[in-house]
Amino acid sequence: MRKGTAVRAAVVMAVVLGAAGCGTGDGGTDGGGKRGGASAAPSATPRAEDTGPVTKASAQADIEAAAADAGAPADDPDWAKMTAARCGAGYHGYGTEDEKVDFGRYEAVVGELRERGWQPSGEAPERKDENGTVRIAQKIFTKRGWTLTAEFRGFDTGQISVSAADKACVDEIRSRVRIPEGGTDGQ
Repeated sequence: MRKGTAVRAAVVMAVVLGAAGCGTGDGGTDGGGKRGGASAAPSATPRAEDTGPVTKASAQADIEAAAADAGAPADDPDWAKMTAARCGAGYHGYGTEDEKVDFGRYEAVVGELRERGWQPSGEAPERKDENGTVRIAQKIFTKRGWTLTAEFRGFDTGQISVSAADKACVDEIRSRVRIPEGGTDGQ
């Protein structure tokens, strides 16, 4: 996948989630004002044969189980509310000062998604700092009519986000809000 295509896919997913009525809250803090929190609980989701249509519930279950099994931080409660969007499912976990999120944890989440049948379809070039440490990474996956974007931001305490959208639903919304096929970057 070309770089411009991966960027357009991420922009369209963000617009669709916004068009579906998603809002923001307190920025992902716990009751005490700290971001993140305990790691997600280990998955109890058995890995049965992966067949049939992908639904919003099954996409969300894949994402939650992948994050939990990879030992990623708990889902930001405000981000979790956004998964109520008509077309989407997702996860957003922040590291803390005590438990930072690094590129290895992101790679573990990506590996867990692959184990759940999400097929790689593209990625943006990794951005590294002067020491060669990955600071930004983005990979795109597909699974039976759904597109999923997994992102890593290695600044401060780190964060991992995963967003999935049903292509048919996105196309229907795109037709109503008139987002050009080429996205917003003109490529």
